[in-house]
Amino acid sequence: MPAVASEPALSFWLSYAEQEGALVEDHGDHALVVLPGESQRETGLPEELTVTSDPDLAREDGAVLMVAGHPAVEQAASAVLAAGDVGSAYLPWPSSRPPLRSALEAIARERAPVDRGLIDAAGEPIAAYLPLLRAGAMVSYAASLSDRFQEQEEVWVDARTGIEPSEAVLAATCGRPLLARPDGPRRVLEADRGHAIAAAHAQLERRAAARQAVLAAHTRREFELELARADAYYDGALASIERRRASATDDRVRLLDSQAATTQAERARRQREIEEEHRPRHTIRPFRLHLIHVPALLLPVEIRRGSRAFRFELAWIAPAGEFAPVRCPACGAAAALVATRERLACQRCVARTG
Repeated sequence: MPAVASEPALSFWLSYAEQEGALVEDHGDHALVVLPGESQRETGLPEELTVTSDPDLAREDGAVLMVAGHPAVEQAASAVLAAGDVGSAYLPWPSSRPPLRSALEAIARERAPVDRGLIDAAGEPIAAYLPLLRAGAMVSYAASLSDRFQEQEEVWVDARTGIEPSEAVLAATCGRPLLARPDGPRRVLEADRGHAIAAAHAQLERRAAARQAVLAAHTRREFELELARADAYYDGALASIERRRASATDDRVRLLDSQAATTQAERARRQREIEEEHRPRHTIRPFRLHLIHVPALLLPVEIRRGSRAFRFELAWIAPAGEFAPVRCPACGAAAALVATRERLACQRCVARTG
């Protein structure tokens, strides 16, 4: 039997109920719950109840089957989403000594995404906080009328550029203790909130679309079977009309032809209905937006190509030990840069004007 903590919807509801003042006693495959008066009124549940995610246990012992789709789970999810979770925080500044200018210059020449140009440090590294946007959302999926569920998604983007951070950056950021204020008088880089939120939403959409495609593949067989059953029914109805038509009088033939046309129209309507019932869809409901400021060093550089030098700025993310991805200064694309004798841009911009 599934443990209470192993079923996401039940675990979520129990956690929410406890926050609202309920008493919860975990018994492994079920839980005993005592709800306060307000929760009883909101959910329509009794004061004392047993909840489980196991259908057999619910059927045999009369426990409430608390799974995704239960009205109490939906009510709790709506309440959490309505409350929202918005704020900002700061990672503590590393106690280790920061890299010297010469060391960062050497790393930039080796790893920075710039082609055909020599990178020279053009100033001392500047301590600053780099903002990352953490976005959380509940994604509701419907693969058919009966197959519906919710999943929680979380994405991160660089709040200045909208680019997804690397795994190393996320590993150095997630789960770390956070501060409510900057750890010392250091510069805080400005976030482009509109651009970052749009990039985070696009990332959520990509994930949801990929998940939806998997669901569509899993429910394809069910869709095809229901469509085949409908086709068999209408084929039989039309065949019956045709048999009766063969020996009918002229007046009866006209009536049967009308019935056949009506049956064909009803068949087309039912096919559209089945397709709509099995059309996968999803809805994204954001509930969390956090700006997490990460210690960084800004390295002003000159990218040289022949006699030309292009000013640029690289951000060294201290906890991860790597430079943040860059955007093309010409078109804004997240791509490696190319230094030509005329400009500093991405390969696409260079090819377009070459």
